[in-house]
Amino acid sequence: MNRIDLSKKYRHPNILKDFISAYIQQKLIEDNFDWVKSFVKDGKLIGTGKIKPKGCKNTYDIIFEYDPNKKDRKENIFVRDEKIKFGKVPHLYNNNSLCLYHPSDFSPFIPFNFVDVVPWISKWLVTYELWLKYGVWLDKEFKH
Repeated sequence: MNRIDLSKKYRHPNILKDFISAYIQQKLIEDNFDWVKSFVKDGKLIGTGKIKPKGCKNTYDIIFEYDPNKKDRKENIFVRDEKIKFGKVPHLYNNNSLCLYHPSDFSPFIPFNFVDVVPWISKWLVTYELWLKYGVWLDKEFKH
C-alpha cells in the first residue's frame, strides 16, 4: 500500500516556529533586570525600560525586540534619545539598533541567550558617553 505524505500539504507554518524561547528569556530577564518591562507577542519578546548605568550622566530609554525564529541577528535594541546623533555614533547597525557584539563572540555550538546580552546595553551606553567626551570608542571594535 502506498503512503501519502500529507504533512507538507497540511502543515501549519507556525508549527515549526519556536514560541517557548521568548517566554524563557522573558522570565530570565524579569528575574535579573528590574528596570525592564516586557511581553511576548507572536513568539517575539518585546521590552522597554529606563536605565542609568553606573558612571553615566544620563538616563536612557531602551526598547528591544528578540525574535528567536530569525536566522541572523535575533535582537534589535534601540536607545530612544533625541540627543543622540545616530548618523555619527559608532557601533550602530543601519537601523540604528545597538551593536553589542560581533557574531564571532559566540560559539555556534552554544545556544544564544538574550538575557546574556542585556548587561551589554549598559556597557555600550558607558562607552558611548566616553566616546562623546574623548572622541574615541574605548572598547574593542569591528569597523562597520
